[in-house]
Amino acid sequence: MEFKKKLKIRLYSAIGCVVIGVLMIIISNLTQRDNSFLSSFGLIFAVCGVARIRRYFLITKNDETIEKQHIAESDERNIAISNKAKNIAFTVYIIVACIAIIVLQFLNKQELVQILSTSICVLVFVYWLSYWIINKRS
Repeated sequence: MEFKKKLKIRLYSAIGCVVIGVLMIIISNLTQRDNSFLSSFGLIFAVCGVARIRRYFLITKNDETIEKQHIAESDERNIAISNKAKNIAFTVYIIVACIAIIVLQFLNKQELVQILSTSICVLVFVYWLSYWIINKRS
């Protein structure tokens, strides 16, 4: 029963994505500015929400597919693979951002250097905070 509740929450978040996307498109059109970022970002939000809603309905069409999805999400091997992928993505982002900061510093792009430096600091702070919280719980 708990997994079905989790799936319902995913459905509601997908509907929320569609609503946010449509609102972004409407706001972009109502402001009468050439804001292609807002409308295209809204379109992407809406499309991703529709894709997630479709996936939800495919998963919940019968109890067998729900059970298969539950097993896929709770399997220890899949969880370990997911955690390892997140770890690699985090590490690669930090390394690439640090290299970009050095290159941008030589190119005298201070604004971009500041943005990347702040993002690295925020990510590392969130990592340390998460580590501390998880360590306290264990």
